[in-house]
Amino acid sequence: MSITSKPVQLVRYRWDLSAIPADAAQVSKPFVLRAAGDQQIEEAMAIVLASYNLDPEWSGCALHIKDNVLPGVKKALTKEPTCLFVYHGNRIIGVSVYDCAPEENEVHLVSGACVQTEYRNRGIGGALLAATLEGLKARGLSEAFGHTRPNSPSAKYLCPKFGGTKVTNPIASPAPAALA
Repeated sequence: MSITSKPVQLVRYRWDLSAIPADAAQVSKPFVLRAAGDQQIEEAMAIVLASYNLDPEWSGCALHIKDNVLPGVKKALTKEPTCLFVYHGNRIIGVSVYDCAPEENEVHLVSGACVQTEYRNRGIGGALLAATLEGLKARGLSEAFGHTRPNSPSAKYLCPKFGGTKVTNPIASPAPAALA
């Protein structure tokens, strides 16, 4: 049985990194935010995949995730280990993968703030976004780009944080296909 995938409409966001508050990337206890190690690529991929697969907003977007998100994560982590984790004890509950030098028309926020479903709505996504933007700023960038689904909770609440503004040119994924 094949899994169908529909075209994915995305809205692009831009952040002016000079406007990022210095103390925005803090998570409350008992959570811990830190950079991931080189050996944790597979863990990062698993959290990103689980986050997208369990998010109803991304339902029906399996082809986009398989063909765009996961290869983008792998490529970014192969170029430079730019990945942040949020831990609850020994468990990784959130991840953000970013690319300091994306190719043309690609985004800096490769995975976005991916948080396990049961840990959402606790400020973890906002802290991951802030830490990602701070990481890009520390590497000398003045602006950053990311994308999400229009009208999603991410588009309504997370992306506008820290001055994120919609960019007028929407992004569409390739035509739908079936996954075997």
